[in-house]
Amino acid sequence: MKQEKKKMLLLLVLGILLIPLATNILFPSRKFSDLENRVLTQEIRWDRDLLKSGVLAERVEAYVQDQFPLRDLLINLKSDVEVLLGKEENNGVYKGQDGYLFRKPGVYKEKILSDNLKALDILSQKLEGSLSVILAPPSSMVLTEKLPAFVNADKENAYYEQILNTFGESQVVPVLLKLLEKNQEKVYFRTDHHWSQYGAYVAYEELMHTLSLEPVDNSSFAVYKTSGFQGTLYSRFRGTFIEGEDFVHYESEGSSYQVEFVAENRLEDGILFRENLNTRDKYKVYLDGNYPLIQIRNPEARYQEKVLVLKDSYANAMAPYLAESFQEVHYMDLRYNNASLSDYIEQEDFTRVVLLYGMDSIGEDPNLRKLGY
Repeated sequence: MKQEKKKMLLLLVLGILLIPLATNILFPSRKFSDLENRVLTQEIRWDRDLLKSGVLAERVEAYVQDQFPLRDLLINLKSDVEVLLGKEENNGVYKGQDGYLFRKPGVYKEKILSDNLKALDILSQKLEGSLSVILAPPSSMVLTEKLPAFVNADKENAYYEQILNTFGESQVVPVLLKLLEKNQEKVYFRTDHHWSQYGAYVAYEELMHTLSLEPVDNSSFAVYKTSGFQGTLYSRFRGTFIEGEDFVHYESEGSSYQVEFVAENRLEDGILFRENLNTRDKYKVYLDGNYPLIQIRNPEARYQEKVLVLKDSYANAMAPYLAESFQEVHYMDLRYNNASLSDYIEQEDFTRVVLLYGMDSIGEDPNLRKLGY
């Protein structure tokens, strides 16, 4: 009897191992999911860890989930069925009014938040008043009328107040109030977590006013519209009930830029990369995505100033306006840059420093600790 059980167990294990092999032969492995914007598991890795309890099952499960035939179709079908059954949350994303999607509030880590605020305070003291802080609020704090009935922004508002109370309001640009005033306009995407370029302009305009500087006029920019945009929130929610939207961007025509991607030793003559409008990740039209350090120079800019922008991806959509305002703008992303920030600021002698992050990052991204280095 014991021998029979061993044979059955052996056959079961062999079957589990042969399923992904047969799938790989019949359906070639996909390397990348455009819809989810991530690399897919392409093989089951064989090493000593495979003998550990549960490791084999985890790797087989990851492979089968990523390489399952008709995977995208089945994921969309699952989402549609759940919507029809009345479910308004899927994979950490809420379905709101008029097809708007909202990220479920994150669980902010107090240790990360505390460390980041301490580092931000150290940086502020070093800069002696030349630091401006922009916290890009999540869309749920601005588009409150679009939230599903069972959701409110109380948690995000309390978190925002905690940051202000800890850091103080003197250097925080009040972009939330301005965005709330404009919330009947397209200040955020419907299917993506970022603000739109117009939303970034609203924040930029308020930044310039707090600096007692004249902002460039958005109406002087040429308007371009690309249809069929399905952003980061759609990639998580999925289904056919959420339609694509127009991706609208603005360009300053006739401007001459010198753009250096420092770590990549790459030079460009523009800050907008239209070829990315033909991909799913249309937001990469701004600066071609995220890089450790980008230096933008515009000799015809309005102000002869040198500005450092410490940023995450929310800052990318503001680049067209900052580049028209200041002769030199350095975009530094601390997620990919481990250089000493203090040394860089001292070396470059910046006129101003702007910290522009999505509000959630303050309590989620440990890289902001580098602000104190």
